[in-house]
Amino acid sequence: MTHVCQSWRNVLLSTPSLWTQIDLSALKLKQAKGFLGRSGNRLLDVYQSFEAKEDIEPFLSTTLPNIHRLRGLKIDTFSAHLEHVLARFTESAPELKYLKFWNDPDYTGEDMKFHNTIFDGRLPKLTSLSLVYFRTDFRDFNFPSLTRLEFTTGTIMSVQDLKSFFKRCPSLELVHICLNYLPKSPTAPPEDRVRLAALKGLRLDKTACTSGLLDHLTLPMCAEVMLNGRYIDDEFGHRSFPMPRIHPSSIDHLPVTRGITKAVAIPHSCVFSGPNGNLRFRCFDNTHGNFDAEFFTSFSPISVSEIRELWIGRGTMSYSHLSYTHWRQTPAGTHGAFGVLKNVEDLTIFSCKTEPFFTTLGSTVDDSILLLRLQRLTLYVGYISLDVSALIRCAKARKEHSRPLLEVTVVLGKEPGANFFQEVELLREFVGELVYRNGEAPELDWTDESFETW
Repeated sequence: MTHVCQSWRNVLLSTPSLWTQIDLSALKLKQAKGFLGRSGNRLLDVYQSFEAKEDIEPFLSTTLPNIHRLRGLKIDTFSAHLEHVLARFTESAPELKYLKFWNDPDYTGEDMKFHNTIFDGRLPKLTSLSLVYFRTDFRDFNFPSLTRLEFTTGTIMSVQDLKSFFKRCPSLELVHICLNYLPKSPTAPPEDRVRLAALKGLRLDKTACTSGLLDHLTLPMCAEVMLNGRYIDDEFGHRSFPMPRIHPSSIDHLPVTRGITKAVAIPHSCVFSGPNGNLRFRCFDNTHGNFDAEFFTSFSPISVSEIRELWIGRGTMSYSHLSYTHWRQTPAGTHGAFGVLKNVEDLTIFSCKTEPFFTTLGSTVDDSILLLRLQRLTLYVGYISLDVSALIRCAKARKEHSRPLLEVTVVLGKEPGANFFQEVELLREFVGELVYRNGEAPELDWTDESFETW
């Protein structure tokens, strides 16, 4: 850029703020010193990824003399290098706001200890702390300005350690914790819950059962809760974690669980939404693949009886086969699911086999019909195997039982087949209104990165 013209060169070289973000893993030592010289007295954001032991001393010789200017520090490496580096950061960093240490356990197979001697134990302005594959009890740390915490560990630790830490971090707004623990018999939450008055988002990996952390917290302002677990019973082994459950007495302390009116269900995952926010459940891998009553009742005591809007879509991508995992829908399983969700008024289906749904919605038992309040049905054509014949039979049966669909919307994602409209038009005899519109199918696949969008 300095070679575009003299004017650009002068602007670039004389603007200190352009030289404050320093990636030491991509710069030679002389270049790094050039950045430091042009940054003036501005605060610095430093990143380093260690690939060899020879990288340590150049990094320290550049960073330690400027520790008082650090605003952000991010290091990616493994404990053999990182432990040596952190031992040298003993002076206070009064301006440090963002701190992330990523220890790669693939090299050592163990977590690294995070000592309270780092930065002299004082980080008065720290707002974001990320420790990935570390171990610490947190009892010796006090970060009054902390608003964001990410903590991942493979070491079993006590929930009490985190409780005491949260008490000293009243400004926390976003918490993401991946914590191993030994499952215990369900017990009532303690009376002395920790109140996180500023917390807006909470993600718990492996920690969402009754013996986990959630039951120890009161979250009056939390609008987004994400719980990860496995659908298993009493089994517990390597890489197997109990499914997310919430103790009944915790419900009143989670505003997002009240007034739920919408559910977005995909294989292995579900998002419940209401006026107070979103409650997300994710089940790892293929631990649950059926659309049935158990899928919704498993989230007990979360109330699903007031759900008015239901979306049913495709699941997460299977990276081993690079294909999408679809639900194993059967009329019996679907019948059970709809039997639980009695008050659904709007149903949207995409990227699913539709015949089980239409067969179930059009079937009668003792002159009764499922989803009595169902009024609107939305289908994304081109993203599902739309069974038009089953849809027409469903619409006809509902009209005969005085429960006609008021509106069916067909969303076209691509040009349909030659006879498509001729077949679908037969619906008009049995529904109040048939609507066509163009549009893309929504992307509702669950990704770990979704939490970062908060």
